Amino acid sequence: MNAGEDKPEPTPRGASSRRFVKRLVNIEVAQFIALVLAGIYAVFELSLARADRHVDTAMSLIQEFSQGQLGKNRRLLNDRWYSHWDDVQLLQEAGYGASSAPVQAFVKTTILGGLGPSGQKEVRLAVAELTDSLDRLAICAKPPFNLSLFNMFAQCDPETTNQSICDYAASFHELYGTLIDETRSTLGNAGLGMALEDYVTEGTCYQWLQS
Repeated sequence: MNAGEDKPEPTPRGASSRRFVKRLVNIEVAQFIALVLAGIYAVFELSLARADRHVDTAMSLIQEFSQGQLGKNRRLLNDRWYSHWDDVQLLQEAGYGASSAPVQAFVKTTILGGLGPSGQKEVRLAVAELTDSLDRLAICAKPPFNLSLFNMFAQCDPETTNQSICDYAASFHELYGTLIDETRSTLGNAGLGMALEDYVTEGTCYQWLQS
């Protein structure tokens, strides 16, 4: 090498360090973004799994409400009404609602009162058992603070429950509310029908019917 040739200037150590730090920061940012995306995806998957479980729980209780002894109880009550269908139609044509005095008198004197002691006991037990089942469904589908914003935190999916059982629950409560009150006192079960009442008068069922 000739003494007169220019020697290359050494790269400053500070510039090299800055490039290394920059690459390290870029790697850290990329890893952070990857972790955030992975976290979002995991939360999304968990939310889907949670929603599926809530739908499955709701469907299981709804299926139970339509089968076995509860199914027999529903058929028993339906049979009592269809046995007096002409009278029922007259009440409907007159525009009386389920909670009106004429319909409630019909329930007391015909649906229930037209039976002997054994038959009345059977109907009362059917109403009590169906009420208990509807209570469990109402509790399961109740989100925190009764707000649809928190539906995902309910044990059962409220939308599935409402679509399947809300109309029936509201009609059942209107028709048999007085009988439920009497049964509550007779059985000494202070909570019987309370969750159902909340469900159809201010809970997610009521909100669903109003929407």
